Amino acid sequence: MKLVLGFVAFTAWAGEPAPDINSVTCLKLNREIRGHIRRGVDLPLAELTLFRQTRNRLIEGFEDGLYSRDQLSTAMYELSRDVEKVVKTCRRIGSRPFVDMLPASVQKLLMATTGTSKSPAGR
Repeated sequence: MKLVLGFVAFTAWAGEPAPDINSVTCLKLNREIRGHIRRGVDLPLAELTLFRQTRNRLIEGFEDGLYSRDQLSTAMYELSRDVEKVVKTCRRIGSRPFVDMLPASVQKLLMATTGTSKSPAGR
């Protein structure tokens, strides 16, 4: 478990700072998927930008002490498990907020991080 969290934390900081994903709609996810298909990019759905940014926000909240390791583990597992479900729902309803399509455990932790998101440069 520690190795997985360590790897995920490293991945979070290696990427761009997590923006406010609460304001993004499914349309952004749909556009990214179409762009990857058009360019022939073979990328796991879980590595799409919005999913990566969601994981970053979850990790930042844990590092800020907003929730427990068990809560983070549950949310990360459920996010990983439901990626295809989120993508399918977003394809049907592009105008809905992306965060509304995420598992309840993920939404709960993201609400705890609202307004506390930091960029790696600000640390």
